[in-house]
Amino acid sequence: MMTLKQTIYMALAVVCLVIGVHQSIVAGLIGSYWIFMLSVIFLMLFRMDKAKPKQ
Repeated sequence: MMTLKQTIYMALAVVCLVIGVHQSIVAGLIGSYWIFMLSVIFLMLFRMDKAKPKQ
């Protein structure tokens, strides 16, 4: 079961990925690189939060 924090991380990762794809089509990959990196950061946060043992 996903927590609210995990759901928010996943939603932000997907939103950043979609915006990054759109911006890479419009402005090129170099201009949208930072948006893809935000998506990767949110995915890492999602994975780190998921790996925590339940207390």
